[in-house]
Amino acid sequence: MGKPFAKELDQLNATLEWSLEQSTADLRSAILHQKKPLLIVGSGGSLSACHYAVLLYQQYGMMAKTITPLELHYAQNTLRESHVLFISASGRNNDILFAYKTAISCEPNRLFSLCMKNDSPLGELAASVSTSKHFAYPLPTGGDGFLATNSLVAFFGLLYKALRPDVALNISDTLDHSSYFEQLQSFFGQVRPDFTFTLLYAGWGHPVAADMESKLAEAALGDVLVSDYRNFGHGRHHWFDKRRSNSCIIAIITPAEKEIAAKTFALLPSDIPALFIETTLTGPAASIDLLIKSFYFIRDLGKLQGIDPGRPGVPDFGSQLYHLNYQQLYRTKLKKAEHKKQMAIIRKAGVSLYQELGEQEQVYWDNAHDHFVAGLRKASFGSVIFDYDGTICSSENRWLGVNQEVVPYLLTLLEKGFVIGIATGRGKSAREALCQVIPQTLQEKVIIGYYNCSEIAPLGDATVPNKGLAINENLKLLHERLTGYDFPVKVEIKVKPCQLTIQIDDSENWNKVRSSIIQLIMLENLSHIQILESSHSMDIIDQSQTNKLNIKSYCQQMASASGLAADCLFIGDKGQWPGNDYQLLSEPYTLSVDEVSPLYQSCWNLASPSIKNVEATIYYLSCLEIGETALNLKLK
Repeated sequence: MGKPFAKELDQLNATLEWSLEQSTADLRSAILHQKKPLLIVGSGGSLSACHYAVLLYQQYGMMAKTITPLELHYAQNTLRESHVLFISASGRNNDILFAYKTAISCEPNRLFSLCMKNDSPLGELAASVSTSKHFAYPLPTGGDGFLATNSLVAFFGLLYKALRPDVALNISDTLDHSSYFEQLQSFFGQVRPDFTFTLLYAGWGHPVAADMESKLAEAALGDVLVSDYRNFGHGRHHWFDKRRSNSCIIAIITPAEKEIAAKTFALLPSDIPALFIETTLTGPAASIDLLIKSFYFIRDLGKLQGIDPGRPGVPDFGSQLYHLNYQQLYRTKLKKAEHKKQMAIIRKAGVSLYQELGEQEQVYWDNAHDHFVAGLRKASFGSVIFDYDGTICSSENRWLGVNQEVVPYLLTLLEKGFVIGIATGRGKSAREALCQVIPQTLQEKVIIGYYNCSEIAPLGDATVPNKGLAINENLKLLHERLTGYDFPVKVEIKVKPCQLTIQIDDSENWNKVRSSIIQLIMLENLSHIQILESSHSMDIIDQSQTNKLNIKSYCQQMASASGLAADCLFIGDKGQWPGNDYQLLSEPYTLSVDEVSPLYQSCWNLASPSIKNVEATIYYLSCLEIGETALNLKLK
């Protein structure tokens, strides 16, 4: 098992160059969109890339933490308000897959995964849920030997390019190792195979220290103690007083650590063998240079020990440990239906774990859930009213129209004679998109409410929305106020007769202007002005004229005229104000595919954990039982 380590090192520079040539814009956008605390999960050699990703992410002002798959199991109560990033070269080891399944069941804010292979089991898992983004970069060198080498350099390069795109890395800066090789030769002339290695690091040296510790332990190359420069001063120096004869020290140094390293070594006995793994590069680039240099230390230490780090030989018990099937020990004993119910309550109660609720609260929410579900099951519907963006049109499909997976369900309802309502913040773009997938013969059964239902008409009526209507005076005033303000980034502001829509090209910049926009609006102190937010924009409406529930009566009248059941089923994604479905989802028979309101009588999300938006809509639609004059919801 493995590859000759020296041959793997011959490919490092080409691997780094390859990684820096890859497109990482989507990776960056996913990780930095809606910044939250980030847990970064890996095991073995990939854990070093996790440490590097932590430092990169924390540059953007948000906490991140490296954890192993087993640690993730014990951190489940932190997941719901966090993002989780999985880093795995193969995307197939038992630990990473078990951790991913655990994360799915806890429904983190977002799930990301980064892998070096196409068609991996990790990628398949990611495709099974709607809160995930999977990124695969097939490594030209194939799999590593026993230790992570080219895959690790590739991870560092990809993460560097994704999270530091403003600072290009000159690969030639990582190629000149001549003086370092001379240091290695001198150092290994002073140490013996039985030596203990103490690694000192700080800052951008941390991922490299973590990787060196991993390689020394995994390949049985030597005993190793790891500490940052100052923690070393809190007692760890005592090792050299008692065990100096077979101990040495390695300092990982960037320009930021040069002085603290010098002061530290000035106080240590001069006869302790020391190696300085040093770089002139700063910041994230320093980690990459130091990582590559550390590999040559591992190469030469392998020669001293008579072990090829790339193929050290794995005993049978080692293979058995790696493939240990332990997942049953940690799986929840809850039945699927009970777990699904608890997740619905977690969403509604705004807690991270069901166990956070007191006994009385659990009874309260259990009863509320059961009462709501019983009401849905008893009800008969003649129409279904949908929000558009985030409900039947995903954010990825925003410019393409209704997701194709939803279309067959919509057409089946219409062909059976039932009424569909669409309540959207959009104008004619929604009509055009719907007309592309709904035949003209069925369009008379579709009612569409434009601009948050300030204008309502059958889908086939091309005269609506009416651009000739007078613009609301309050909205006109707000448009002048906002367009006259100098924002730090570009903001697009469009005024329609009954709605002001605010959008931004780069979603990463939304938080830079959102508070200013709201403040400017509120300072005007205008009557009836309401702020609503969708998955991609902010809408300002005059709620004396505009309400998404305006569409309800239109759908009921059409259903009644056709002899259908009177009640409407409502499905949307933003049920909590300022979400733009907070009114739409305030009715008794309302389901959310994402955010829920805190009110127990309405707006529950009953989808499986980590199933949201269009996928949740499809789940609800798949539960509809179609009768002659009524739809009944038979939740699975």
